[in-house]
Amino acid sequence: MINNYTSKSLIGFTIPQVKNILKKFSQPDFRAEQLYKWIHNRNCSDFDEMTNLPKDLRQSLKREFTLKTISLRIREKSNDGTEKFLWELSDKRQIETVLIPDRKRITLCISSQVGCTLGCQFCATAQMGFIRNLTTGEIVEQVLSAKKLSENKITNIVFMGMGEPFLNYQRVIKASHILRDPLGLAISSKKITISTSGIIPPIYQFSKEQQPFALAISLHAPSQRLRSKLMPLANRFPLDALMESVNFYLSSKSNRRITFEYVLLEDINDGVEHAQQLLKLLSPLRCKLNIIPCNENDLGFRSPSNDKIEEFMSILAAGPFTLTLRRNRGQDISAACGQLYAKTLQKDNPRFLYTNLIAT
Repeated sequence: MINNYTSKSLIGFTIPQVKNILKKFSQPDFRAEQLYKWIHNRNCSDFDEMTNLPKDLRQSLKREFTLKTISLRIREKSNDGTEKFLWELSDKRQIETVLIPDRKRITLCISSQVGCTLGCQFCATAQMGFIRNLTTGEIVEQVLSAKKLSENKITNIVFMGMGEPFLNYQRVIKASHILRDPLGLAISSKKITISTSGIIPPIYQFSKEQQPFALAISLHAPSQRLRSKLMPLANRFPLDALMESVNFYLSSKSNRRITFEYVLLEDINDGVEHAQQLLKLLSPLRCKLNIIPCNENDLGFRSPSNDKIEEFMSILAAGPFTLTLRRNRGQDISAACGQLYAKTLQKDNPRFLYTNLIAT
């Protein structure tokens, strides 16, 4: 079934789906693999370039389908090499993608929704409210489009842009499999990370399905009391229950490790007591902890001083887990999620849905 928003796009369809589409044109099954590779592996945006397809088929596809549904509205490049793309979708909605170069790794941070339903206090995207889920094709096309514009090979994908990936679970997983497919974008499963704010049922589903992708949890507080203040979803999915789901995930595969993201907010979650609580919470787990000083924004949150960050890190360094400090990137281009969108548009009928959070 072709999606509602990009009704003529062939991006984001699996090979079996493409086979079904090509039945209308009386084509043999092997044509589906050829077409799929042209779109997802060779990043072709013109049917005429698909030289191993019959000319009459190319003409028929050109009349009925498209290979492009998102267009670049704004592209900004930071002094540190970080790039931010604001894309316009076919229904005139807008989403962001961020490219982050770091030594030998080029990470693309992609969106899964237009806006976000969760209302986290420190997140610019949350101010938009929720507008809609992205289609599989729109998710994949962010990578294809950024790949065409980038001078470097994209090595890592992180679902940590606009939106909560686990509230668009089926499409995010489908897109991830296209991104990892050797006939698709051929990005290693281990280099595709899906980050959730802590929607618990999909964590169990992800674990039971033995999905091959990396999992990250946006934690941001070491206690239920503080977490519920910063992240309203914690009232629906408490920290204790979240940690139970994490343990289930880790037990579902012996060599699994999980990543936790922790944004440091000045005078809110950056104290000695917070570091000690975090150390106690995470020490029993096979995990990695990324500490991220807050990106400056218009929401009133600030990054702690360097001295305070060092003190926080020194306490956590005693833990058995991998610890990293992720320095702010792209500050001069508003690279944090939702900031570029916020500069260009007013809020568009925002919706905040703290109940009925499980999407199919």
